[in-house]
Amino acid sequence: MQNFRHWRKMTWAIVLSSAFLLVWVVTSGFSLSLIALSLAVVGVLWVFWYLTQPLWRQGRGLHLRRPQYVHVPWKTPRSDIG
Repeated sequence: MQNFRHWRKMTWAIVLSSAFLLVWVVTSGFSLSLIALSLAVVGVLWVFWYLTQPLWRQGRGLHLRRPQYVHVPWKTPRSDIG
């Protein structure tokens, strides 16, 4: 959050759509169906944002395959550590 210019494009989509939907709800009246539709749109965008997080963030986002052990020939596993 420190440098907002480098936010992901999906974050900007969520912020701009939230602002647009807020203006739409305020100008056309606070109806329950309009508020529910706005929350649904922002919710769908948030789910897409969460599932498509960058790969460098370990432990987050959608994992399509499990990481596999890479064999390093000069480094053998040690059992005496610990």
